[in-house]
Amino acid sequence: MLLHKGRCSAAAYYQLGFISIGQVSLFAGCALFTATVVGGSGYLIRELHRQVSVAYSVAGLEPPVAPNPPPLVTSDMLHVSSIALGRAPIAVVNGALASEDAAVPLQTGEGIVFVQVKSIRDGVVEFQYGNQTISASLSPALKQTEHLR
Repeated sequence: MLLHKGRCSAAAYYQLGFISIGQVSLFAGCALFTATVVGGSGYLIRELHRQVSVAYSVAGLEPPVAPNPPPLVTSDMLHVSSIALGRAPIAVVNGALASEDAAVPLQTGEGIVFVQVKSIRDGVVEFQYGNQTISASLSPALKQTEHLR
């Protein structure tokens, strides 16, 4: 095909190259469609998760996403300074009075958690935290001073 000055139309001129305007338009359309799908899918996924959470809370069910594991509680975090046995035994735990079945607040790195007093015996207080049983003994320094009296 020969090009003559002034005789070549714009469409014929653009078809002489390796790609045509139609191919560029097709490529741009595919790129725009892909960007819309990828960009919109994030929003769609977040919205669907929100709707599932709302549906579970309305129905009174537990959320399907597993909660974070509870903070670690050790016997070193529980300081028993006094135990009084009797009909309703009580103990002083971390400076506060606690009876059996009472919830004792405990500060951890993740925040405040509550441990339940399971039993109070001579020298030992047992706590329940989740599926864990924790035994805290009467502080050794306080045991020696009580025996001296």
